[in-house]
Amino acid sequence: MLSAYNEQQQLFLPYQYSREALQRFRQQMKFYCPQCLQPVQLKIGEYNIPHFAHNANNSCVQLFSEGESKLHLQGKIQLFEWLRKLGHTVKLEPYLPNLSQRPDVLLIKEQKQIAIEFQCSSISHEKWQLRTSGYEKNSIQPLWLFQTPQRQSTQGIQKIFIAPIMQKMITTTAQGLSYLVTYDAKVSRFIYWTNLLHVHGHTFIGKVQELTIHKQHLPFYVPTSITKEEFRLYWQLYKKQCKQFVYQRLLHSKKGARDSFLRSSYELRFALTAMPDYVGVPVKDAEAIPLFPIEWQTILHHYCRGLQLLPHELSEREIRLFLLQQNIEITDRAVQAIENYGMVLAKSYQKNDYFPDIYEQVYAHLFAIATIY
Repeated sequence: MLSAYNEQQQLFLPYQYSREALQRFRQQMKFYCPQCLQPVQLKIGEYNIPHFAHNANNSCVQLFSEGESKLHLQGKIQLFEWLRKLGHTVKLEPYLPNLSQRPDVLLIKEQKQIAIEFQCSSISHEKWQLRTSGYEKNSIQPLWLFQTPQRQSTQGIQKIFIAPIMQKMITTTAQGLSYLVTYDAKVSRFIYWTNLLHVHGHTFIGKVQELTIHKQHLPFYVPTSITKEEFRLYWQLYKKQCKQFVYQRLLHSKKGARDSFLRSSYELRFALTAMPDYVGVPVKDAEAIPLFPIEWQTILHHYCRGLQLLPHELSEREIRLFLLQQNIEITDRAVQAIENYGMVLAKSYQKNDYFPDIYEQVYAHLFAIATIY
């Protein structure tokens, strides 16, 4: 932990002092845990950030994380100092007795409390949910900031892997833009993953932008929509993922003619090496369908041919029957995803299965209506 009380019951923050001064303080002072008020030791390592630690077998350890990484301690200090320099009322590792929890940083802003948790290590869904609900039940807004995965530190439009627990932090603006803010304590930068487009599973396409901590304000900046020219790169990356999926399916499918995707492709006379642009189309709410979009959309076209209907002509009952046949959980979002797909095709459709402006319609569906000026 980064703070403790001294003998005068004053909060002591060792990171604010030189190592030489801390060595003198350690000889002259006693320190106590702000939570259990038991004695704690001041640790002044050669490489570690100065901090306090309980004596072995102290019961307080159950309520206070020990053995934190240098990066975690460093990040907490950076966030605390950032908010303090902005003029906010802020506390470092305050103990909240009503919750038996200690957020990394507590911000008090306009009679509201915001608990900032800087997460460097993996955390289970159950533990995250417990801490989050604890804050919310006590009218404290939780703000989780994850350490930026190092493989995602570059800027620009790219493929992004977002762990399931981090996906829970994705925010959607009033205009419909999805984005996620992480923090890289190694370089003191906030990393914005904006205009997130779900591909499949943990894979997204997004625009990555960096902002140094000295330029960052609170609340965070609201991202603007990508342009149609930028979406062209999204489209290329998305279609590349579609081709890789088809290739892997051809190599590894063991179902043969029982594979609904391959059978539908064959009967529709879709060339697997050059699938039509109107299948494998990103649409809103597609996350609700666990299949890769090029898979469920191909099977959907085969289903529609049997009904002699186009996708946008399907009734809700027919959509629900399709989901049932494919063993896909029937939810409102799954139904909406298929309706969204039909809507995009309907706006671009011309006779003879010709979709001359599907690219423009997909952009309009995903981003154009969400543009912020």
